[in-house]
Amino acid sequence: MKCLITEQFNQKGIELLKKNGIVDIEYNICRENLLKKIRDYSVLIVRSDTLVDKALIDYGKCLKVVGMAGIGLNHIDVEYAKSKGISVFNVPRGSNDSVAELTMALLLCINRNVYNAIYAVKNNKWDKTGFTGNLLIGKTIGIVALGKIGSKVAEFCKAFRMKVIYYDPYIDACTMEKKGIKKVSLEILLKDSDIISLHAPLTNQTYHMIGKKQFEIMKKESYIINLGRGGLIDEEALYDALINKKIKGAAVDVMEKEPAKYSKLFELNNFIATPHIGAGTIEAQEYIAISLAKKIIDYFDNV
Repeated sequence: MKCLITEQFNQKGIELLKKNGIVDIEYNICRENLLKKIRDYSVLIVRSDTLVDKALIDYGKCLKVVGMAGIGLNHIDVEYAKSKGISVFNVPRGSNDSVAELTMALLLCINRNVYNAIYAVKNNKWDKTGFTGNLLIGKTIGIVALGKIGSKVAEFCKAFRMKVIYYDPYIDACTMEKKGIKKVSLEILLKDSDIISLHAPLTNQTYHMIGKKQFEIMKKESYIINLGRGGLIDEEALYDALINKKIKGAAVDVMEKEPAKYSKLFELNNFIATPHIGAGTIEAQEYIAISLAKKIIDYFDNV
């Protein structure tokens, strides 16, 4: 087994892999060099910034496994890889708690105007009345996609004494109603929510599911939070909604194009963003690396 790792990977996972083969680390390798090097490796480990498309797969003449150190596989052509006999592994549950906790951090930050308050203090402006925010208690949060992460966010929000509603065509309403969580249509969710939190995967059906029409439905005092995928929100429509006060604010951990080096959204005081760090906790990264390494080792032990 000869493994190439192109993005940050916890040391414990690296140590496991080294016991079973050769491991080379090329963080931030450029596309051109990756195409040249990949032909020598049987394993490629990536995170979300390395595009594993048909071209890269075709260059990987010895490639047997692509490992995604996280959940999302949108940047990996899984079907084409499988057609070439290449197995694709990810770690679906590795970062659920971390993403849910960051959701709450961004939710609190945007509601309490924390970012702007911190920025002001660091610029020697002590203004006790200029950053008035909103309580979460009594507010309605609408969660789009009530999977492993969305349901954890719902649990946290219930602890904050919030009313929780959700839109998810795949989750049974009766089960959730027993927990005090009501299933509604997407239109009702947009209309009734004080805060909307997106946790859906990116598919043809969910691409730009929040656009101009949806922002027109939302409350003018509402916030939207996205820790799903960047393409869920039409960023042009979001910019228009924020500058024209159709909604009060937005907080995201994902952008449609990543790495996001510039967006006019970054200039707005009612928009905050983090650089796709939902899974960025020590505990999550250690679990992900060890779990993925074990999957890869098991694969080669059984071929």
